[in-house]
Amino acid sequence: MSLPVYGILLASFSRHSHQRNFISAFRANPRVRIVAVADEPDIDAALRAVNKKWANELNVPYVEGIDEALNLSGVDIVSIAHEIERRADIAVRAAMAGKHLWIDKFMGRSLAECDRVVKTVAQAGVASIVPSYVYSEFVLDTRRILRSGAIGELLGLHIDVMFGKGMPHPIPNAPVSFPMTPPGRWKYAELKREVLTVGAYAVGLIQCCLGRIHEVYGQGGAYFFPEHAINRVDDFGTLTLTDTTGRTATVAAGRIGVASHPAGGPQDGFLFGTKGTLYIDGKRPRIDAFLRPRILNAGYLPPPDDPMQWASGAPTTGIPLTADPNIRALDDLVDALDRGAQPSYTVQETRDHMEILLAGYHSMVKGCPVSLPLHEEVIP
Repeated sequence: MSLPVYGILLASFSRHSHQRNFISAFRANPRVRIVAVADEPDIDAALRAVNKKWANELNVPYVEGIDEALNLSGVDIVSIAHEIERRADIAVRAAMAGKHLWIDKFMGRSLAECDRVVKTVAQAGVASIVPSYVYSEFVLDTRRILRSGAIGELLGLHIDVMFGKGMPHPIPNAPVSFPMTPPGRWKYAELKREVLTVGAYAVGLIQCCLGRIHEVYGQGGAYFFPEHAINRVDDFGTLTLTDTTGRTATVAAGRIGVASHPAGGPQDGFLFGTKGTLYIDGKRPRIDAFLRPRILNAGYLPPPDDPMQWASGAPTTGIPLTADPNIRALDDLVDALDRGAQPSYTVQETRDHMEILLAGYHSMVKGCPVSLPLHEEVIP
């Protein structure tokens, strides 16, 4: 008996999304096919043009109106990569239409939006996956080591994840650490909240290693980019997470500037166990040759239409040798659909992930640890 082929609807190629990064995995998997690209009628002209460009390149129709696209024949999965403000609503509508969900980070801008998605997915009985966090070689290596017992019982860990992107400049006036902009507004025309954007990968790994997190302490207010300093939004920060058994994980995350690291930014894990400690370098193998003077002297600048390099890669001295994590994630989703099960990382784990990050931002604003569950409405 032949195995089913699942049709995927691509919901938006928003500038702040990873939809373009998913395409190679979708194209490479014989068990899926791209059915169409869709978006809402009220988007701006620039996004509409990008959507149509991708539809033409993929040789599929472009549909204005996501509800209309959900009714297309052959749509089984919706890949949701709209702006963060629209993702939860699209996810709810797609789940109610009986479609399985592949959701770009993040699935909602608030805990209430995430809770709504989780509830709707459970009621609809569809599968869901957020592929961004737990399918990388870095996470898989960490989990393999812990399962092997090589360092005994895990006592704690520290994770560094930083992006060597964007061109830092001197901060004109020493910025005050507080007040920092509260959580809720996540992006600006040329900025993102970087503990959210980059720290999310570290938090996803920690979720795989520790028990349920019950306390979060966040610190921000140190800047590499004047654009972030002026708006009092983080381009670098730290989190300290404590689980219900008392084990602690710490995170340093942010966007630290082009050529600050030979492999485009550190991705390091330090694991502390009852039998020993272990260091994992998520960017090996590589050549440690730092190119910043050569890049600056050569007049290198990030693309003018992508100054923080959301869509463009950082100059590096190495070639990635590990498999695309989106390929693993898609295999997990397809296998789950075949079995009538759920993938490894669903909207429920993503909801808990967002709660941790939100607590970190509330902690930055309040200047003290924040306990979970997070009562978002009573925290300024």
